[in-house]
Amino acid sequence: MKIRQISILIFTLSVAFSCRKYIQKETTDYKYFDRPKSDTISINKLKAITDEEYLQYGVRVAFVSENNDTIIPFGKYAYYGTDTLEFYANVIEHPNDSTYGRQIAIDRNQNVLFDIVMFDNGPEPFNNGLTRVLRNGKMGYANKFGQIVISCEYDYAKWFENGKAEVTYKAKEYFDLEEHKRVESDEWFEIDKKGKKLK
Repeated sequence: MKIRQISILIFTLSVAFSCRKYIQKETTDYKYFDRPKSDTISINKLKAITDEEYLQYGVRVAFVSENNDTIIPFGKYAYYGTDTLEFYANVIEHPNDSTYGRQIAIDRNQNVLFDIVMFDNGPEPFNNGLTRVLRNGKMGYANKFGQIVISCEYDYAKWFENGKAEVTYKAKEYFDLEEHKRVESDEWFEIDKKGKKLK
């Protein structure tokens, strides 16, 4: 009887592991803008507006000044959660009515700061004052000013909790049987909020 149970267990595990759909990492060579560390003074905030009925994810968006001067015009971006652009805005590239592109963070001059990590169908929230970001497929962390404070060098990085986060240089992402994205690595280690490896 035990041999049969062990055989069933081995068969079940082999089927489960063979059903993983690994995600091929995309290699890109996008150019990004680094906000200076000294650039933490807010100038005039910009307000998101749309020419559609409601401001909701995916609608065309523009950003205007307090005097209603258009600073970032319609025609390039779709709304992605930023109502007020103080230091940067999360947007979706949207060059025409039928095409959506990358989810990115831009400054008021439309410089691309980084690609956004998605969480629960939207931009990832801040944890311990930082948010995970992407640059050319590698993960790092940015602050509320849109400045990269821990360089984008990791294959995968987890949220910060209690001042530390787990990261890895070698990770594989896959979809489990329920189509949830999972990450595996044998080389996780912890870093602090300055990017220093913890022992």
